Amino acid sequence: MCNRLNFLLASATFLALRAFAQDPQLSQFYAAPLYLNPALTGNTHQDRIGLNYRLQWPAIGSAYKTYAVTYDHRSAAMNSGIGGMVMHDRAGSFGLNFTQAALSYSYEARLNRKQAIRGGMRVGYTMRSFDPGNMLFADQIIRDNAPTSIEPAMISSVSYFDFSAGLLYYSEQFWGGFSVNHLNEPQQSLYLDGDAKLPMRTSAHVGYRFAVDGRTFRHSETTMTLATHYKAQDKWDQLDIGAYIDHNSVTMGMWYRGLPALKAYQPGYPNDDAVVVMFGYETPYQLRMIYSYDVTVSKLTLKSGGAHEISLIYEWPRHNKNRRYRAVPCPKF
Repeated sequence: MCNRLNFLLASATFLALRAFAQDPQLSQFYAAPLYLNPALTGNTHQDRIGLNYRLQWPAIGSAYKTYAVTYDHRSAAMNSGIGGMVMHDRAGSFGLNFTQAALSYSYEARLNRKQAIRGGMRVGYTMRSFDPGNMLFADQIIRDNAPTSIEPAMISSVSYFDFSAGLLYYSEQFWGGFSVNHLNEPQQSLYLDGDAKLPMRTSAHVGYRFAVDGRTFRHSETTMTLATHYKAQDKWDQLDIGAYIDHNSVTMGMWYRGLPALKAYQPGYPNDDAVVVMFGYETPYQLRMIYSYDVTVSKLTLKSGGAHEISLIYEWPRHNKNRRYRAVPCPKF
């Protein structure tokens, strides 16, 4: 039984290593702006540091874990934003790891007092690796548990440079952005003579924020934001659509992720994923804390344990409410 389990796990990992890897994803995409779109670098009043953590499908045993740390700074004098990001993702029983360190830059061109266009780029260095120590392949079992496999030679790690770019239009209440990742389609094969280029990942995000307490938008204490986020990579695509409400220091929201009515990869396997519920709170010192939970609606069901996600975002210096700041992009929790 143990050999069979090891064989199944190894086979699954073997197939995953042969396939094109998909990027880590976050339900709280606006809480990781530098990862979402490099044009969002510096879309703050001054400085920002962010921490993101995601635990996906914890009931399976070897859960998927994603960590990210970001910092960005807005230079109003140069109409620019600069920032850095470190992201780490670990998937599966055999430690399929993804680690990226990246620098990003954005430039803002104002159309008028309330509208602007931002462009950005990101340059990253990525390392992918896995632990082959306990892998057992079919040919080893066939050959009476032979100590080595005759599968093609594999390497335990690969590294490469990665380039991304994005654009963003925004006004006081509306924004729309587009980003393209892996512009150079880097080689990520873990076989010595393999060919597994990382396909480009595109992302489009649109949002609109409005007052719901009867006041004008500028003086409102309760606003609602409607937002969508579409992403596609190779044959895979997905849509996040939902809304969240900000009331003073509290944020609450709900999202749906999937494309069930528009696309199914195989008969009987609709493109459903999850319903995401979110709650956030901002302290008087501009520290925002956000928690979300993915309620799995795919065939994995809640037996997977869903997904937990936590984000901490701190901005400084403290805003002066009596000072009129020039508008900054809305897409952030």
